[in-house]
Amino acid sequence: MQHPGLRLAILIIAGLSLAKAVEVEVHGKDNKTCIYAVLSVNFTVHYEGNGTMENTTFWLPNSLSSNGSICGGNNSAPLLKMDFGTGHSLSLNFTHSAGEFSGDVLIFTYNVSDAELFPGAKNKSVKHVAVNSLMEPAPLNTIYTCRSVKAIESEAVVMVFWNVSIQAFVENGTIGKNESFCKADMPTTVAPITTITTPTVTPIPTKPPPELPEVGNYTVKNGSDPCLLANMGLQLNITYTENKTHLVNIDSNSTASGHCGDNDATLVLEDMDTTIQFHFTVDQSKFFLKEVKVNISLVINGSTTAFNSNNSNLKFWQAFVGSSYMCHKEQSIVVTEQLVINTFNIWVQPFEVKNGTFSRAEYCKTNEKYIVPIAVGAALGAIILIVLVIYIIGRRQNHSDGYEQF
Repeated sequence: MQHPGLRLAILIIAGLSLAKAVEVEVHGKDNKTCIYAVLSVNFTVHYEGNGTMENTTFWLPNSLSSNGSICGGNNSAPLLKMDFGTGHSLSLNFTHSAGEFSGDVLIFTYNVSDAELFPGAKNKSVKHVAVNSLMEPAPLNTIYTCRSVKAIESEAVVMVFWNVSIQAFVENGTIGKNESFCKADMPTTVAPITTITTPTVTPIPTKPPPELPEVGNYTVKNGSDPCLLANMGLQLNITYTENKTHLVNIDSNSTASGHCGDNDATLVLEDMDTTIQFHFTVDQSKFFLKEVKVNISLVINGSTTAFNSNNSNLKFWQAFVGSSYMCHKEQSIVVTEQLVINTFNIWVQPFEVKNGTFSRAEYCKTNEKYIVPIAVGAALGAIILIVLVIYIIGRRQNHSDGYEQF
């Protein structure tokens, strides 16, 4: 079943892929619904291939089985278990207290021996990732709803959720009509409008374009030691139907997480509605940005729609390992024809961070463009000086010859 929030898919150009929401109902022995869920999930797994570290990305498919789910009872807690593919599953168990229910532990199980999802995997085994609850507590007999994008990163896995609706402890098989919204979906408080007695009609001002994004300072740690540093301002430029564009400035206070390795590193930035993943790799002693993935929840024409876009064939921000990359000028990373990331005042070092500080910076070409005129000017100055010296020496020689002739 396709979630209603995805109906705008027909309006989006194919470059921004849109995933269908998955609907699951768990029934008890009386064939009545005891757990109900609708959700969209994107998985990104970092795994060891043939000599290199690889990334694979896949969705929670509609073709799944919930046979392992449990309605719960006096001696067991409700469990929503979704099995799919070759030995993969996503499960969430529930608890309730004081008139509220909540998720307890979210477990993602993936089978690296699945050659279709993990081509060339070296360690063919089944792995498990357990994280804290996906959902906030919600009143019983209501549907917990969270349409905002939420990324959960643990070990070598990043899970991105959106358009989530869950109800456990369903009574008498009747799914609740009331929704309990997550904090990310709650509207900001608006001050009350003061009545204006003057009969003056004030025109509605046009919305000004967003200002340049603020520079955020992001750190990924390996234990207690920083292993990836990034300072940058980020702006998304999204093109949707009828060539209309939507600019989104990324919050400089976005939560940073990720993964650090010898030859691969990942930076994940997450705010309320957007998750961006930057994947760095090393080739011949130089690092560069190889892949970008963006998940964003937008409100278009009054409806909330989630988009996903990625590009794994990039080569930006290149510098020698042990150095950092710096660029004060605006740059544009074309992820797809419909999504461009504008970056401002970037300074990044994904490898060999020492003492928690940036190493010597290698500058982008845009910063180096002033070196050419300076070099040319210096060369011309040197040539003029040489010509002038030769001219003066020649004049003196001519004067000496003249005196001898008299």
